[in-house]
Amino acid sequence: MHLKDTTTGDIMKALEKQLHETGGGASGLALNLVALTTEDEREEVEKAASFAAQEHPYRLILAIPRDVDAPEPRIDAEVTVGERLGSAEAIILRLDGPAAAHLTAIVLPMLAPDVPVVTWWLLDPVRYGLEHELRSFADRRITYSARAADPVRSLYRRAESYVAGDTDICWTRISLWRSLIASAFDGVTQSVEKITIKADDGDPSAQLMAAWLHTRLGVAPDVVDTEVERNSEHLPAIASVAFTMDGGETMEVERKSDGTTVLRQAGLPKRRQTLQGRTLGQLLAEELRHIDPDTAYRHVLDTFQEQYAAEHAA
Repeated sequence: MHLKDTTTGDIMKALEKQLHETGGGASGLALNLVALTTEDEREEVEKAASFAAQEHPYRLILAIPRDVDAPEPRIDAEVTVGERLGSAEAIILRLDGPAAAHLTAIVLPMLAPDVPVVTWWLLDPVRYGLEHELRSFADRRITYSARAADPVRSLYRRAESYVAGDTDICWTRISLWRSLIASAFDGVTQSVEKITIKADDGDPSAQLMAAWLHTRLGVAPDVVDTEVERNSEHLPAIASVAFTMDGGETMEVERKSDGTTVLRQAGLPKRRQTLQGRTLGQLLAEELRHIDPDTAYRHVLDTFQEQYAAEHAA
């Protein structure tokens, strides 16, 4: 159902009508997902949301700032239950002028009651003057710093303004890498003397990997800026992570161009694992499994913030 130049009240009436006709209702929802994106990325976000909704039924409120400089506020909306978005209840908002600047006030009455709220920024909120919108009422806040004009600087801003419940898709992108590396250290008794990461040093995932290893092993990795071939933007731009132990032994995790990752460890046969880039929907679904604050991410972000501040003060 499409609504032109509408109001919050009329949007909710349209949703109630759709729910009545389909026999649905908010009682079966696991959460609210409020996503902020652009028109160019809407189709990708809808596809991701549809995939994630299979695992986490939710009410999706997809907000698209349109003409933010328009003098008069305007809201155009689309309300759908099921259809192309699968099991999600969806409200798609296109916002002009002051309507975009007051996004929080518009969204709040649309939330399903008594379930958690997750907000998800797929655009750089600073660019649209929306950095503080959608933050105050959310239990969990997901950003994607790789989509910002300056990704690493954006990650630093996230560190400066961190609130419990914040996370980043760039952190989710390295969860399989972290799992593989952690398992490789099972049974390792020697201390790590040196860590070298070959990666695009402008990729926030690479910076988070370096900070995670520093927090876990007490050694600050050397990040060697490397051009990394990727078949998906959702794959971290990391080519390899190499460890040298204090006894001289080495261990390396290297990603091949086909997505296969090889673990070479002294005295053991090579181990292969596929760490191909997951879809945005798969990454979102993983994040939505955890509504509680991610304390590991918080510690890693603190370490990254200290490193970034030290480097840029020099």
